[in-house]
Amino acid sequence: MAVITISRQIGSSGTYIAGELAQNLNLAYADKAVITAVMEEYGFSNFEKVYEERTGFWERYDEPRQKLVRFLNATMYALAKTQDIVILGRGGFGLFQQFTDVLNVRIKAPLALRLERKMKEYGLSEETMLGALKEADLVRASFVEHDLGFDRNNAELFDLVIDTGIVSPATAVDWIAEAYRHLTANPRIDGEFSTKNLMVDEILLKTVTEYLKKH
Repeated sequence: MAVITISRQIGSSGTYIAGELAQNLNLAYADKAVITAVMEEYGFSNFEKVYEERTGFWERYDEPRQKLVRFLNATMYALAKTQDIVILGRGGFGLFQQFTDVLNVRIKAPLALRLERKMKEYGLSEETMLGALKEADLVRASFVEHDLGFDRNNAELFDLVIDTGIVSPATAVDWIAEAYRHLTANPRIDGEFSTKNLMVDEILLKTVTEYLKKH
């Protein structure tokens, strides 16, 4: 039993890889839809707005925003507590450092390739898509770095960093799956914690489990 966190650049095929991993390994899958649904269930209806918009310096110290971040972290811990799960995005890699049973993965790709993929997906011009892509990168980096306190560009925070401009998404799925199987059989010796020992609110855990089953 183990947890996989997937951090990805937009257009790197990270979402596809996460979904394929969950399906191939028969794991639960917590993506944007699941996490947002749980947050909204507890009254954080503005979660996506906060996550998807850049904020100023003082806004990061706003009490309602800090409360939202604390609950997001609690939700991520509850998701990990279920074990045998792929968690996509939302800073999971930073929360689960030093865990014996968590595999933290970063998926990236060259900007030109990410731009090409997104232009094909949305049918937008290169200029429009490039601006949107750069803005989205900045927004997500801002939340993860300033609100959660983690650096997505620090390779030391990841067990695997895969560039899908070099390695195909299908191969990335195979590599991560093999690493997952190895971790389940050989928990890391340099870890201090285990997800099975996480202390989480039982009602929140039940809510998280129900949404995972629906998804």
